Amino acid sequence: MQEILDKWGIKVDYNMVLSMWNESHRYYHTQNHLLELIEQINEKRNQLSQNDYEKLIITALFHDIVYDPMRTDNEEKSAQFLMESASDKENPVILEIKQMILDTKSHEPKTQLSKMFCEIDMSVVEGDFERLLEWEKGISQEFKAYGPLYKEGRLKFLESLIDNYPTNAENIMKLIDWVKINY
Repeated sequence: MQEILDKWGIKVDYNMVLSMWNESHRYYHTQNHLLELIEQINEKRNQLSQNDYEKLIITALFHDIVYDPMRTDNEEKSAQFLMESASDKENPVILEIKQMILDTKSHEPKTQLSKMFCEIDMSVVEGDFERLLEWEKGISQEFKAYGPLYKEGRLKFLESLIDNYPTNAENIMKLIDWVKINY
């Protein structure tokens, strides 16, 4: 990973990146999430050019590097961190990665490569009920400071997923029922 960062002039130590993903307030957006994304990108490596592969890896490393559940600008702060770490802030590759990070806020990608990353980032939604429940428990821990407001917002979000992931609607509905009962 350090070689990829160095190649694109991103002046940050990979171990520092990992430590940021391991902050104590993270329960889902952890190194495990990051490593799952990297694993999925590695599985698609044969379908990608070397540059696209490296763009996806850097996007994974930086897309949630700044994460505070009480803020609404994590993607912007993460993109800003990337830009502050880049030695060539006008490099089209760096600017493309910045945009892919920003695209993860709404999961409305601007390019095919960004679409691929957004799909990888949201792949948890296509998991079985146990995987969805694990995801839910991590997210609820991150957002516990919202108290009762969490349930309302989370249900609205989960219900919005049903149309986007119809093949997993049954498991998503089970999760919605679980949230209704348990919060």
